[in-house]
Amino acid sequence: MVSLLGLSLGLIVSSLVATSIDRNFGGSFFDQSTAMVSWMALSLALVQLYRSQETVRTIIRGWMYAITIITTVVTYQWSTRTMVALTGPFPSPAYLAGAMVLGVFLMPIGFALEEDRRLKWAYPVIAVMATWVVWTTHRSVAFAWCLIVLIIWLALYHRILVIFLVVIGTTTAIILHQRIPLRWADVGMEPPLNSSLHFALMDAAWRILQDSHFLGTGPGGLSAKWPTKFKDYQGPYSAFLEVASQYGMAFTVVLICSLIAVVLWCIIRLRNTHNQPLHSPFRAPALWVLLMILSLPWTSSIQAQWLNMPLSALAAATLAMLARHIESPRGRALIWPVSPSPGPNVVPVSPPDHC
Repeated sequence: MVSLLGLSLGLIVSSLVATSIDRNFGGSFFDQSTAMVSWMALSLALVQLYRSQETVRTIIRGWMYAITIITTVVTYQWSTRTMVALTGPFPSPAYLAGAMVLGVFLMPIGFALEEDRRLKWAYPVIAVMATWVVWTTHRSVAFAWCLIVLIIWLALYHRILVIFLVVIGTTTAIILHQRIPLRWADVGMEPPLNSSLHFALMDAAWRILQDSHFLGTGPGGLSAKWPTKFKDYQGPYSAFLEVASQYGMAFTVVLICSLIAVVLWCIIRLRNTHNQPLHSPFRAPALWVLLMILSLPWTSSIQAQWLNMPLSALAAATLAMLARHIESPRGRALIWPVSPSPGPNVVPVSPPDHC
């Protein structure tokens, strides 16, 4: 909670400094400011509501149901051929792929924490469904990370034969279905994107940051100063450069240090539970959050912009809650008054979901 409050304060200060210098108060300024307020408010809410792994399990179940609904929408679009580029309920295939990749990362955590055997089977099924959805978006980076997650997940249970079949089956499917070519970004809502063009977009964001003397352009300033020759791409395809170009290098360094702190929490958690298997509920959250953070330089290149995406607020809040769980997996007890009883004594009792 203290860390999130510090980040919120740093975000406000950096926004005020950058905006006072650049004086960019267009419509995107208010949209971006509203989006960042929702990021911090939702993150603070989930961290404050956290009690135990039951809270984590409930949120991941929500993600599972959301992926099911999104997959249903994509399946309908795919079967009716109503859209050239499948987007689901999102404005572009990139946003759809970004949401699905995060969902795939969360499914192993839910599987490890789930105590209801009736729902246990649903997590791997949902992960495979999300991977199929990512394939329909044509994003090669997103599809590769979905496969990596599935293979590591299977490897934790020593399913070597299944891993072999997944790799062979996926490779065969890609070869036989050339109508779904895998690229960094395919023709649809965005022009095709390759690695050289991606570095050019990142360089454009870096130059905007340099021109602002590393103070940032303020909320929404990236769109206002984006080069016209890259107008079809609308962003650097890098969450870190997107944050830095608008909120300054100082805030970006603080944000990266916060992520490094979470990585250290994960490592400490894994070390303290070394006698448990990696897929156990004691270690699985730390393992997958560690992989999630380490993969951010690649997974954040799935879409042009992240900060204006409403689902990004929920993604950031979910990561903050998982970090809180890893930091203190026992949660925190509540003080429940016992009445009626003689005298003013108050008895501390753990809440029903505390473990």
